Amino acid sequence: MPAPRIPNPDSRGPNRDAMRLIPLIIDCRTGYAGREGGADSLLALPLGLGSVLDGVIDRLAGLGRREILILAAGSDGPDYSACVHPDEGLTLRTIAPARLASALDNYETTDYLLILEARSWPLGGPGVAEVDKSLADYRGVTHVVSIGSDPERATERIECDRDGRIRRVRRLYSPGNWSEVADGAIVCSVAPARALCGLRFETLQELRHQLGIKGLLSRDLPVSCAVCDLTVEEAFLGLNEQTLIDALAQPPSRGFSARLPGVWVGSGCSVHPSVRLVPPVLIQARSRIEEGAAIIGPTLIGTGCRIGPRTVIAQSVLRAGTTVPRGMTVRQRVVAAHRPGPSDVCSPDATPWPSVQGHEWLHALDSGAGSFARPLDSAPHRSRMAGLAAKRIMDTAVAAVGLVLLSPLLVLAGVLIRLDSKGPVLFRHRREGKDGREFSCIKFRTMVQDAHSKQPDLYKNSEVDGPQFKLDRDPRVTRIGRWLRGTNVDELPQLLNVLAGQMSLVGPRPSPFRENQICVQWRRARLSVRPGITGLWQICRDADRSRGGFHEWIYYDLTYVRHLSFRLDLKIILATVVSLGGRWSVPLSWLVRPGRAAGGKQSFLRWSIRPGLAGGGSTRPRIASAS
Repeated sequence: MPAPRIPNPDSRGPNRDAMRLIPLIIDCRTGYAGREGGADSLLALPLGLGSVLDGVIDRLAGLGRREILILAAGSDGPDYSACVHPDEGLTLRTIAPARLASALDNYETTDYLLILEARSWPLGGPGVAEVDKSLADYRGVTHVVSIGSDPERATERIECDRDGRIRRVRRLYSPGNWSEVADGAIVCSVAPARALCGLRFETLQELRHQLGIKGLLSRDLPVSCAVCDLTVEEAFLGLNEQTLIDALAQPPSRGFSARLPGVWVGSGCSVHPSVRLVPPVLIQARSRIEEGAAIIGPTLIGTGCRIGPRTVIAQSVLRAGTTVPRGMTVRQRVVAAHRPGPSDVCSPDATPWPSVQGHEWLHALDSGAGSFARPLDSAPHRSRMAGLAAKRIMDTAVAAVGLVLLSPLLVLAGVLIRLDSKGPVLFRHRREGKDGREFSCIKFRTMVQDAHSKQPDLYKNSEVDGPQFKLDRDPRVTRIGRWLRGTNVDELPQLLNVLAGQMSLVGPRPSPFRENQICVQWRRARLSVRPGITGLWQICRDADRSRGGFHEWIYYDLTYVRHLSFRLDLKIILATVVSLGGRWSVPLSWLVRPGRAAGGKQSFLRWSIRPGLAGGGSTRPRIASAS
């Protein structure tokens, strides 16, 4: 699987010539893959075309350094050095935890350590690639902390009064507000080498705690990626499955040859013709598989293994040098001994052929967790990409031509605003765009100065439900502002946002962060596309704007995202012109075929709202579920 890479730290940033970044890899015992009479090292386990150590080194390829330190798992004696060895051309120094302080005495005060933990394997995301950027302007300790693979996930906090009654439920999107981030997996840490003198640690969490006690300046850098704990056997098997699928989808390399589709065999291997091979299977160099054996993928056999006659190996990993005796069955295990334990072994006659099943944790991955080498139909993907490209071309062309043709009107509006009231001509407000990235949405100013500070006092008079705020006669709106709003001229400066790629001509209404927290699914859907100057909600909502509630807003946004196409955009632009910017409601059936619009508006309303509470005197719909 592709691993995050670290850019060359010598490429930019202040005083980089005087600073070295030395990788330090923390090894650990697995607890499930110890060799009888030998060292138990996670880095020595086979993974893909090499070992776990090779995979970690691949993540460090961009550093350009040939020296790598390894904090040994326990002892750094001859047995350990023999089982942990990298590719040729690297200088590898193994250090016992007790001797770390003396080993760091040789480093300068300007030297930094990039510390990774072998057990914490990042799954996608930027990962340690953010380290180089962080070092450019910060010289304290940096901990790169995983906040999960879903950056749009939210947590909820219940706030109660003194009597224990629930006052409100807050939905928090910002990771800075999550208490559980403090215990999140650490992808890597960067610290001055001399700051680690006198410390003894075996995990990054221990290092983080000790550096905090020591009083060093430090910060956490959150990144959106999941982290797999390789000390859990099921997790290691799942990572092996994904790694095999990714590796075997490429042409054979590194001395391997394709025995069958999805089966690679390394150099010097002996595989009897009667052996049954079910892909994906990778057999590393100098291994021997005798007659009548069955290897069922996903399975990885390490270097120099010996598999006896009529042996069954299913969905497992064999460490280098492992011998499996005649007639044994190993299923869904990591084996690293000359003889599998009792829990690994059963009679092949009493055990049916195991079916190939993925591990549950792999369902969280975005790719590849299905049948091996399954061809994907990329036609719908190509069609969608072509439509998005055409949409962007149209946005750029129309925005550029529109700004030129409408320039006299824009200048006139600006002059009138300046003559009517004090303040800037343009109003900039932070809105969330595609993938939640904030940008400055540009509009003509239609309100008096400091209008935003006066809004809390007017909330009780709002004429719409949900997170929106609207007053038909808002006292903050200027005289020219009412005309600009009534003709939608105030929206025309957003053509500059379209030209910059922050918005589109057609899309959901650009909203600030506060308005996007009511419904998680709605937030994810509307932020998956660029916001637009016009859209379904603007032209199809109820003609009486005071009746159109939050549920209607959600409905039209979800309908647009579900049926996103270049053709639909053209229809919406035409309907916007015909309706004079939504002055009258356009039937949705003119734009989307009946029966395809999010299951029908009425059924959507029945799902999403409920009547006001009895006795409250209000018939305004209320949101039944925010999540």
